[in-house]
Amino acid sequence: MSNIHVAGDLAKDSLYSDVTPKDLEWTLASGSSTETQTFYLATNEGHFAFVQMIHSNIGLWNPTIQFTSRFFGGGINTFKSVNMSNFKLSPDRRSATADNMSIVLNPECNKYTVTLKHKELIVSFDFELIDRGFKIGEGKTYFGQDKSTGFVEHKFWPKGNVKGNIIVDGQAFDVTGVGLFVHAIQGMRPHLIASRWNFINFQSDVASLSMCEFETTPHYGSKKVNQGSLVVNDKLVGVSVKNAAQFLETKLDPETKYNIPTKIKYTWEGKSLETDEHFSVSLDIKLEVLMDKIDVLNEVPYFLKKIVQALVAKPYVYQWFNEAEAHVKIGDNEEFIARGKLFSECSFIS
Repeated sequence: MSNIHVAGDLAKDSLYSDVTPKDLEWTLASGSSTETQTFYLATNEGHFAFVQMIHSNIGLWNPTIQFTSRFFGGGINTFKSVNMSNFKLSPDRRSATADNMSIVLNPECNKYTVTLKHKELIVSFDFELIDRGFKIGEGKTYFGQDKSTGFVEHKFWPKGNVKGNIIVDGQAFDVTGVGLFVHAIQGMRPHLIASRWNFINFQSDVASLSMCEFETTPHYGSKKVNQGSLVVNDKLVGVSVKNAAQFLETKLDPETKYNIPTKIKYTWEGKSLETDEHFSVSLDIKLEVLMDKIDVLNEVPYFLKKIVQALVAKPYVYQWFNEAEAHVKIGDNEEFIARGKLFSECSFIS
């Protein structure tokens, strides 16, 4: 009997499920869990930003609440990571506030308002869902033969309209554009789930792509678990699990000893939701613009850092933002090329 139960396998032929209002509630799962809501923004001015709220129970005492944010563009490349307190949920658990930050979902459950006030960073934007969200099956991959060891859960809004502003070190930027929203839960210690993660968000005028892949630790068979989506002309065409992030070329990082990709081939393959036609996407990218290499242990509180170090994990996150071309083929239609901006992220845990 397998000790991992993958969301795509559990869903069988019904990969697509809608994201319901219940899915957007903060669960604050007990035990060793980490819950995040993350907004990835590609602005009309060609800039990139993300804003994330983290609630983590991995520590020994009270939960750790943290915001992380990046802005890249206009000559600025900044990453902020700040610990917060006074975390509170709304009565319906769909909105969260903490010191200096709030993520508020409207009653219709189709628009978030995100605000953040920090001495070096002020964020204010609305993120409104385009078409619909998705999860693969019920959204969860379970660990343990009886599914009791832990789980990973993802819910996506694969494309949304963004309106608002970000002020970085006193300089204001219009972040009007489009983006991706992800609500994720890791219901066990991160180093037990995966040895690495690959994540991308591609936005262009005609097509949007998402991919989230993790490779389980050897204990769970070093299995790659992948889920992705294709949006064309503001419609969710399909979701897929037969996707891949293939490292075509790598280079050793002498500091971390990880083999970091310099060229990646991303592929998606699935069936369209409306017509059941086969679709495929291919995107090759030479990773030329490295935004950052993040030493995760530098960004977590001291006691949590000691716990993670004791678990012999050395997590590093590499992030790139490049222009890219995606080749999209749907059914018998002629292949088309979407040109846009690609945020790609590779995380190495152990």
